[in-house]
Amino acid sequence: MIDVDTWKQRQNLHYKVRDFFLKRGLLEIDVPMLSTTSGTDPQLDYFETLSPARYLATSPEFFMKRLLANGFGDIFCLTHAFRKNESGGQHNSEFNIAEWYRIGFSAEDLQQEILDLVNEITGLNLSLKRTAWEQLFEKVDFKKLKAEHKDWTLEEIEDYAMSSIIEQSLGKNCAEFIVNYPPQRAALAKICKNVACRFELYINGIELCNGYEELINAEEQRKRFSEDLEKRKKTGKPIPKTDDNFLAALEKGMPECSGVALGLDRLYMLALGKRDINEVLLFGDKEA
Repeated sequence: MIDVDTWKQRQNLHYKVRDFFLKRGLLEIDVPMLSTTSGTDPQLDYFETLSPARYLATSPEFFMKRLLANGFGDIFCLTHAFRKNESGGQHNSEFNIAEWYRIGFSAEDLQQEILDLVNEITGLNLSLKRTAWEQLFEKVDFKKLKAEHKDWTLEEIEDYAMSSIIEQSLGKNCAEFIVNYPPQRAALAKICKNVACRFELYINGIELCNGYEELINAEEQRKRFSEDLEKRKKTGKPIPKTDDNFLAALEKGMPECSGVALGLDRLYMLALGKRDINEVLLFGDKEA
């Protein structure tokens, strides 16, 4: 448990985050923590209740996109999210995020706004750097990794290299956005010129956010959901119910926009000079 002075510092930062968005004209919204559906991302594990069957939100994303399709305009949400089987100094199964969407913004526009937020909250004056996904692996010995992990796919080898070799060196004294993801890593981003309009931000080796120029084509999204569920089946992960309300919102028409989810606990770690997420939480997993 952190002390009261650290908590007061954290809360002052939280008020500043909200004020940042309000000053820029975004509308704050609230969404349910329990849902009848969950995301299909093959990398994520979710918490679920048994009776009635509900899922704890891994993100407010689908609810927020339904609001976008109903004319809510630029919106933000400061909320809790929940993910199973994530551990380490930067992870807690229940955590705080800021998620927001900007109508008409490109990915580059949103990256600049994220940097504005980070610099304002941390008091740093970081410069923006962009690095293409493929550049990250220029010095990785794939032949050696493949020999050591013969049963792994290329995607699994890339994930391993990213987490164990590359991440720690990203964002050294700058805000480094990883961009131009391959199409198979598009998630919910649209694809332009054979690269996904997706980005992630790293500062001093810490991943801070994940964002997209949003996919707004319902049929393409339905196809990606199906592909995700097939991957989940192959790895033995639970199969959630597809969010038909979200797909209906896309069919109705969601405006061109960019959106991002940013880990607030990690942002506050940077601002307060902490290296472990438990240093900014009142009750982490081990104390909850």
